[in-house]
Amino acid sequence: MSHPSKLTDLAQRLRSASGFAPVAPVHEEVADMAEAYAVQALNREQWVAEGRVTSGYKVAFTTVESQQLFGTSEPVYGTLYEDMRFPSGETIPADRLAKPKLEGEIVLELSADLPAQVLPAEEIRAGVGAFYPALEIPDGSISGKINALDMAADNAAAGAYVLGNRHPFTLETDLAALSMTMEHNGKVVSSGTGAGCLGNPLNVLIWLQHALASAQQPMHAGQIVFCGSLVPIIHVQPGDHFLARVRELGTVGCRFAAPGD
Repeated sequence: MSHPSKLTDLAQRLRSASGFAPVAPVHEEVADMAEAYAVQALNREQWVAEGRVTSGYKVAFTTVESQQLFGTSEPVYGTLYEDMRFPSGETIPADRLAKPKLEGEIVLELSADLPAQVLPAEEIRAGVGAFYPALEIPDGSISGKINALDMAADNAAAGAYVLGNRHPFTLETDLAALSMTMEHNGKVVSSGTGAGCLGNPLNVLIWLQHALASAQQPMHAGQIVFCGSLVPIIHVQPGDHFLARVRELGTVGCRFAAPGD
């Protein structure tokens, strides 16, 4: 187990970094995932103390392929903040993110608190009040070959996000069957369904609630959860614009500023 001062130093290093001024991978400096999440928690506490407002969570590595690529057997979560949110259709400033990527996701919104104890799937599902088509924009603070420990310590590379229209969630809602197509600069480049996220975005929420409960973290009504990408991740270039379409639910999009905009 690492000394607490070492984890505090790691947290400060990551908190002071950005995609514009990245640091080296930290996975050799943490003993396990618990320590990596402890680093993330230290930064969350500091940011909240400075006035940042949490809005929910993102979950990465929701496919077996991505887990294998990053050396883990389960997803990784990070914390979202209100200042990461952009309205659909807005242009994201060039100085906001250094090396952004883009994913098309389904987001769940809680309508009830979920206490810090492992809950049955039915109770977690009953706590969902709405869902959104959305874009998630990762942009980490680490440069080099990373693994799941780096992702957990670096807040799962949470950079920014865009929500589409809000839709009520009911017992008849079939999230696994939702189909998304991604347009990149006006051309359809990929498609996928909610089943690509652990079989169903609800399974992602169940995993997250259990993981947070194990860390003594409750979830609260109004929080949102990004449940993993339905389509392959895209590396963004300046001037790119994106539009995700979910059948019968509408679209969500954004543009990335080009130099001189």
